Amino acid sequence: MTFEMPKTVAAGLLAAALSSSAAWAQAGGGHGAHAAPAPTAENPSPVQGAGAAATPSAQGDENQARHPPPETYGIDARHPPLYFGAVLFDQNEVRSNGRGSPIYAWEGSGYYGTDYHRLWVNTRGETSRERGGLERAEVQVLYSRLLGYYWDIQAGVRHDFRIDPHEGTPARTYGAFGLQGLAPGYFEVQLQGFVGGDGVFLARAAASYDLFITNRLVLQPEAELNFSTGWDRDALIAPGIYRTEVGLRLRYEITREFAPYIGYSFESFNGGASGLNRRLGQKPSQSTVVAGIRIFF
Repeated sequence: MTFEMPKTVAAGLLAAALSSSAAWAQAGGGHGAHAAPAPTAENPSPVQGAGAAATPSAQGDENQARHPPPETYGIDARHPPLYFGAVLFDQNEVRSNGRGSPIYAWEGSGYYGTDYHRLWVNTRGETSRERGGLERAEVQVLYSRLLGYYWDIQAGVRHDFRIDPHEGTPARTYGAFGLQGLAPGYFEVQLQGFVGGDGVFLARAAASYDLFITNRLVLQPEAELNFSTGWDRDALIAPGIYRTEVGLRLRYEITREFAPYIGYSFESFNGGASGLNRRLGQKPSQSTVVAGIRIFF
């Protein structure tokens, strides 16, 4: 004898089983316990999180105010700019070629400002071997702007002084611009251009390197090239590379601010400039032994 369940009874049992399973899952049993938690203020849903990330918030503005870009640092009242300066006389020496009177020569620079904006003053000059007075002197006043890591772009004025109205090179004023910084390998490089009132363009390229033999003993080779596009006979300037100078100096840094040194310097007038020197009774090139004190403060 077989027992046959009515269809209506089976359907009722199936409905009851489905209803009880749904209630158990809602209460937290089974795999529903490992589902994602319900969205809250502390834990928004993925859709809510995406919407919040795409919308600008006040927190981003606050972070920008706390950490302004380097370009604007120091402009805000909460971060006043830091001003500082330094003066360096890299060459402060007596030169002698073994004949006649020695000459005194200097080359120095100083600056004051911030990391991004500075005022530079460069100066150089030397005395005359024959007369003993100041033969030539040059002063540059430049505005310097940080261009990138270790590099500044500069613009300003250069003036060459004539101390003796009858001797030495004549006074000249140039518009100046240039680039200076630290090249790969820690070479100090300075590239400058000068434009005078007569339309002659001058260029100067200089480089030096500090080779530390010990922490205090430093060997410094350096080189300088001067170029012109035209003639300025009174100033002993001719087209092309008209003057070169190379030197080698060995200094001992008693302190970083005070370092006596000795060395060798070679200066040469080239091309048409050598003929201009001969007409004045001067040698176009000379080698000298130097001794001086490097000063930094």
